[in-house]
Order: sequence, then structure tokens, then C-alpha cells
Amino acid sequence: MRCGAVIVAAGAGTRLGGVAKALLPAGDRTFLARIVATAGEVGVAAGDVVVVVAAPFRDAVAAAARALGTIVVDNPAPERGMGSSVACGFAALPPGLDAAFLWPVDHPWVAASTLAALVAAGGGAPAHGGRRGHPPLVAHAQFAALAAAADHPDGARGVLRGSLAAIPVDDPGVLRDVDLPGDLEVDACVA
Repeated sequence: MRCGAVIVAAGAGTRLGGVAKALLPAGDRTFLARIVATAGEVGVAAGDVVVVVAAPFRDAVAAAARALGTIVVDNPAPERGMGSSVACGFAALPPGLDAAFLWPVDHPWVAASTLAALVAAGGGAPAHGGRRGHPPLVAHAQFAALAAAADHPDGARGVLRGSLAAIPVDDPGVLRDVDLPGDLEVDACVA
């Protein structure tokens, strides 16, 4: 199975005081670099990764993404919500992929073993402790619907609702997102 990834990194990080989450440190790498490296551990080529960027950090995040060898796509209207970034990303995936991870950049602590479990299952959403997390692995058959997610009333969540099996994993990283300054303190302990 040839997998790609859409990394949504178009937010303004306002709840963190206005920072580019993609460029925050996650151990010895940035969030973005850690995600691309983790995906690479299960065979996802950097050239099959799309990083969605937007103002106000468009240029800095795009430069970091290009340095990692990924595809960069700009979301010209991020105020439409995350569904618009998902749509931009899935529309820009290269041909020939069987599936793609949908990965918000604020989830850098996902283990490669989780990705391997999703690939072995042929897709699905990782679940830890009975709660679904990120990144789901989405089959090619859903790419077109996700590329139109900006127009769905519930965005990408509405497109995927009920279509992804929960894949149990022993990985709390699937639930650990970084939204508030206190979340960074927890991540510093993990790094």
C-alpha cells in the first residue's frame, strides 16, 4: 500500500499566543519535522506528503516544509475552518496513492507503530482508551469527498463520520494535541 499524508499546518496558533505550531520544538525537531520523520518510518515518502499552510505563518512554514522535501499548498481562505485546509491538501495529493494520513500538525507525538497498525488494517482511525484520535488513515476512495470538505456543513469530520473503523492502539500520542500553553509544558516532559 502506497500511503501519503496531508499535514494541516495552516492555523494561526492564537490560543498559544500566535505561534506557528509547525515550527515548535518536539524534542530535537520541530512538530512538522517530527511528523514527516514518523511517517517516513512506515514508508511514506516526503514527496507524498502535502503540508497545508496559510497566513500569518505561510512563508516560514512553507520554507520548513520544502526543506523536508514535502509538497506545499496554500489555503487562501483559512477562516473557512479546518475543512478548507483538508480540502486544499487532499486536492493536492500526488496520483497513485492508495491511502493518506490526515494529520493535524499539533499532534507530533504519534508513534510509528500506530501508523503501522493503521496501514496493516487498511485504514481507520487510531483509538486509545476508547477515544478516537489522529491521524486517521483514509482510503483513496474518499479523497474526492475530502477535497470537497470545505463545502460540507461539518467539514472533514462530516465527510468521514461513520466511515472509519476504530483501530485500538497503545499510543496516548494519538490524543495529545497542543492547543494551550500548558500543553507545551506536558510535551517538554515527554521530549
